[in-house]
Amino acid sequence: ISIVIPAYNEEKRIGRTLEEYINFFDNIKGMGLYYEIVVVINNTSDNTEKIVNDFQRKSENVRCLSFKRGGKGFALTEGFKDALKRDNNLIGFVDADMATRPEEFYKLVQEASKFDGSIASRYEKDSVVTPVFTFRRIVVAGVFNFILRALFRLNYRDTQCGAKVFKRAVIEKIIPDLTITQWAYDIDILYLSNRKGFNIA
Repeated sequence: ISIVIPAYNEEKRIGRTLEEYINFFDNIKGMGLYYEIVVVINNTSDNTEKIVNDFQRKSENVRCLSFKRGGKGFALTEGFKDALKRDNNLIGFVDADMATRPEEFYKLVQEASKFDGSIASRYEKDSVVTPVFTFRRIVVAGVFNFILRALFRLNYRDTQCGAKVFKRAVIEKIIPDLTITQWAYDIDILYLSNRKGFNIA
């Protein structure tokens, strides 16, 4: 699996994220899962790149790409393109802030093997969200989700959670059509996957 992490000014968080993901996935290598972490630096102005480069020197499983252009969607697309250059069966992404712990991300990996991909949801009964969602946010999210279902037939409770895993074939098929480069990028991915007949859990 290739795990893409977009990183914009993440110097305070990226070190802990990389350390925990590396430790977790190193420990399960014996189960036949090989991994790489592709950190995509996008227009950062702090020490994020230096921190990632330090990890890259210590671990053969870490790669660092750096671009002057910004935007989460742009960073993810470039990470996907890079991941497709190697023999990855699965390609996914996770936010740099450790909102999704590696053991939870691994559950997505396991689910993706049964479907064409899998996405995390903060609205599952076992989810722990910190800080707890306010009533206003829950209402806004509900309206947003209703609109998505009505317009795009996306039958997901949470399209925006920053942890998703897809089989290689999904990324290969949708990447030529990915156009949204900001915060609607997740919707673009799911809409294109759905339109092309893929089953995302």
